[in-house]
Amino acid sequence: SVALARALGVSAPDEVKAIEAAALLHDTGKLAVPEHILNKPGKLTAAEFEQIKLHVDVGADILSSIEFPYPVVPIVRAHHENWDGSGYPRKLSGEAIPLAARIFAVADVFDALCSKRPYKEPMTLAEALSVIEKDAGQHFDPVVVAAFIKIAPGLYAKPTAKPAGKPNRQTNRQTDWRSRLCYRKACFFLRLGI
Repeated sequence: SVALARALGVSAPDEVKAIEAAALLHDTGKLAVPEHILNKPGKLTAAEFEQIKLHVDVGADILSSIEFPYPVVPIVRAHHENWDGSGYPRKLSGEAIPLAARIFAVADVFDALCSKRPYKEPMTLAEALSVIEKDAGQHFDPVVVAAFIKIAPGLYAKPTAKPAGKPNRQTNRQTDWRSRLCYRKACFFLRLGI
């Protein structure tokens, strides 16, 4: 997210720090979503998806209680809004979505596409970029996508085979996301001095 922000000319330290913090904390609200939904290997039902959508406002509300020295909450609250207004929770569109949230949305989806999940294998760089390019103008800000396409090859890490006897971090990352979230938040708050 930070590399994409810089590629788009975002240089104000507060804006960069806000994007960095939002990248770490954006899924805090998933603590309110039942684990069986988060780890479901198949397609979500409409009711399950409605529960998933709650994580945006829950996370933003939790983070609102922290006095960040930069604007983290607006990014978290808008990270699932879509350029064409079809996103959630407020159906914002275009430039009504904060630039930092538009930047983060592309980076977050790229990460999801290139990561192993309970319901899918990771995509290749070419596959992930194809999805993102196809969604420019609908899901994503076309200007942000154009900048991302230029820098993505340098951000992509190919999935690698793990040596025998070592834990599979990718699998553990998916099944133990609550521990990861707590660890990431603790590291962030230690750096922030909170």
